[in-house]
Amino acid sequence: MISLEYKLAFIVPYRNREAHLLEFVPHYRRLFPAADIYIVHQMGNAPFNRGKLINIGFLYVEDRADAFDLSDVDMLAVEGHVDYSFPKAATHLASAASQFGYTMPYPTYFSGHVLLTAEHMRSVNGFYNDYPGYGCEDDCFYRSFIERGLPIDRRYGRYESLPHERIVDKDPALMELFNRNWDIFNLNPRDFCNGLSSCEYRIGQVHSFTDFTQIDVHL
Repeated sequence: MISLEYKLAFIVPYRNREAHLLEFVPHYRRLFPAADIYIVHQMGNAPFNRGKLINIGFLYVEDRADAFDLSDVDMLAVEGHVDYSFPKAATHLASAASQFGYTMPYPTYFSGHVLLTAEHMRSVNGFYNDYPGYGCEDDCFYRSFIERGLPIDRRYGRYESLPHERIVDKDPALMELFNRNWDIFNLNPRDFCNGLSSCEYRIGQVHSFTDFTQIDVHL
């Protein structure tokens, strides 16, 4: 169990990862019994949009916690090897994940688990909404702080990655989106009008379970 002096909320973008969810929730409930876990569940068959789901989750829980862990459902923190002290800047935690051989896959990697406050999130207007499919939303989020001259912290954090199949390489439609996302990312600066302030969505149902809250959203 990890003791905190602030209120923590996990924001977890999610779809079709039931096996991972069954491990994620009890793991973090044990580590952080006072924290809240919000599973932001994308409904329908549109391409998964991780960045937009995080924006939606943040808008839902912004006033309910002091800091937020923007979490991937397939990364489990190793107790004793993570630092969840209160973040002074947007802080990357998952710097030593097993899927990358317990090292950074590239120097600007800024995904898996990012700990920040509402002020940090608001300072860059959250995530760019228009990276559907896979790729770029986390790199764009990192670059948003750089372009605004804002600090970023990085802590050593050891995480065990749950196995999952990489499907983007096997689906031509997803690969087309992946390439399109990188074209936008490489050819344009961050459009700071696109983010929390322009996030369009509809909440279907909110399910309050014993250990977590699931927010069903339509993009």
